[in-house]
Amino acid sequence: MADARIGDSRSGWARMSLRWKIVLLVVTSVVIAALSCGVVVRQSAARAETERQRANVSEQLADAVSVYTNTGVLTLNTTIDDPELPADARDSALEGHTVTTMHPVDGQDHLWAATPIQVGSHQAVISVRQSTAESEELLAGIDRAVLLGMAGAVLVVGGIASYAAGQISRRLTLGAQAARRIAHGDTTTRVSNIIDYGSDEVADFAQAVDFAVERLTERIESEQRFTADLAHEMRTPLTGLVNATNLLEEESRPAELVKERVARMQVLVEDLLEVSRLDAGRAETHLGSVAVDGTMHSLMSTLEGSGALAGHDVSVTYEAGDARITTDQRRFERIITNLLVNAVKHGEDPIRVEVHPDRIVVADSGPGYPPDILATGPTRFVSAGGGGMGLGLVIAQGQARLLGMTIEFANDGGAQATVRFPIEDDAEAAAG
Repeated sequence: MADARIGDSRSGWARMSLRWKIVLLVVTSVVIAALSCGVVVRQSAARAETERQRANVSEQLADAVSVYTNTGVLTLNTTIDDPELPADARDSALEGHTVTTMHPVDGQDHLWAATPIQVGSHQAVISVRQSTAESEELLAGIDRAVLLGMAGAVLVVGGIASYAAGQISRRLTLGAQAARRIAHGDTTTRVSNIIDYGSDEVADFAQAVDFAVERLTERIESEQRFTADLAHEMRTPLTGLVNATNLLEEESRPAELVKERVARMQVLVEDLLEVSRLDAGRAETHLGSVAVDGTMHSLMSTLEGSGALAGHDVSVTYEAGDARITTDQRRFERIITNLLVNAVKHGEDPIRVEVHPDRIVVADSGPGYPPDILATGPTRFVSAGGGGMGLGLVIAQGQARLLGMTIEFANDGGAQATVRFPIEDDAEAAAG
């Protein structure tokens, strides 16, 4: 149970904002410093007050002894053989010592001073006592002053710390918001422009983030240009190859291989062109109302008829009913097709397709998606199975983003991709 409480405390500290962590640390430091100073001052005052009282009571006793010796009169509140004098002080005085000691009388602390004195033919003990109430009141006043000073310091320093930490936290929050916009594709945003003041570590961090974004943007743009240039450069000679293969009438294995390779190359070039259009934002959508179950029935029939799913165990459950969504049917079908083709190429049977009113799930029984896809999503030129160009999932994700949909990649007994539809208001806004 103790370990569980410690874990909860640590998780609570981890969830606390940076601003309140700084304020808490500063306030704790102020409290510790004030208490430390207060304890030192209080102990010093108590020691000085005790020494002062001892000196006073000793001086009072010496004056009373002098008066009694010369006149035989007891003065200055002195008493001979006081029955309330502590026994150890009495014994020490009878041995010839002058002693001071603290001892309560009627529940109130008193400081005693005692010394031997000759009374007639026998030796007695003369003593005097002083109440410590005044000293205790003085020390109580010091305690109150320390507590009030600590409370004032906590309020003042805590307020200053809260303001300063709030400025830092606000700048970091604005920087985090800018970083999220960058992560969602707005590479024109600069964190240092959002955090527009100061030359401290926060500003240095913002500049470092901006520099990293600039370098990353350059690499992405270079990659995008390469993809677009490669696709366009390959398209012209590929068109000639396609026309040439269409003229082949020989029914031989070499001719079949040529036609098959040219067809695969044509698909690759079209994929590259599609990626370049998505990157450049030139892809156009034609939105309309689409019946989810009906579209999936038609798509599965087309895929089975084309042989894309030949020889594979694919089960489909239709649970969308009369649900309809506003989308681009061609691009929507391309998303599901790419996910199914990826499952066929890199997964294992059986392959399951679940059609719901708000989502479609494509799952296989293979080894699942690699960690990099689960962490950051699909990347071009890196396929789920470690081979190929990896453009299928990239195109599916790009098409989904264009249609306001999202694709969630997970491993649950195999690779599982969930295409979630946008809510109808968002879809209508996109159509408008």
